[in-house]
Amino acid sequence: MTAAPGVGPRTPAVDREAPTARQVQLLTAAVQVVGESGLRGLTHRAVDREAGLPEGTCSVSYRTRIALLSALAEFVGNTLTDQIQAMGDVLPEPEEAGGPEPAIAATIDLLSGWLQFPAGLICMCELGLEMIRTPSLREMFQPWREHMLDVVEGIVERGGKTEPRLRAQAILASVEGVLMSALERTPEERTDYLRDTLSMVMRGLTEIDLEAPTGP
Repeated sequence: MTAAPGVGPRTPAVDREAPTARQVQLLTAAVQVVGESGLRGLTHRAVDREAGLPEGTCSVSYRTRIALLSALAEFVGNTLTDQIQAMGDVLPEPEEAGGPEPAIAATIDLLSGWLQFPAGLICMCELGLEMIRTPSLREMFQPWREHMLDVVEGIVERGGKTEPRLRAQAILASVEGVLMSALERTPEERTDYLRDTLSMVMRGLTEIDLEAPTGP
């Protein structure tokens, strides 16, 4: 079983109860199952098998499929958000950085690591589509999605640009698209494609002049 990148003890990004070690094992296995077989392949039995645990173990922690889906969405959302938060915490201040290049380079480094774990990215996209179809899942995952946006907005805001929220929304949407496009390439091509494409996109989104809204 391949471990999800960045999974491990960290200060929570939002208030939440940390999963147990057994639950982390199960959810890491669930990420791999979804990455290989899609959400249609996500069953308690498949998770147990991927985790190398006795049949019935997953159903003890997550009795229904929606409970398993909700826990998986929370697990993936927390992992990605915590990694983005950690990246933002170590970025230099704009006046020290001399421009957006350190943030762009740090983002590319982070996402290049994600590309080494395609199952995690595929799982993220599968969950995004499922949230559109399942309102209860969307309502549960929305706070974590909003927190991820808050983190990116804070990074953008440090650059002193107008409309940091709008820029953050555009950056997240662009990142998701670039990552999925990268997965369509061969493993040898992915990192170069990510670096070249994301550098162009992020420079454009951070440097373009946007007029602040004038109000009603």
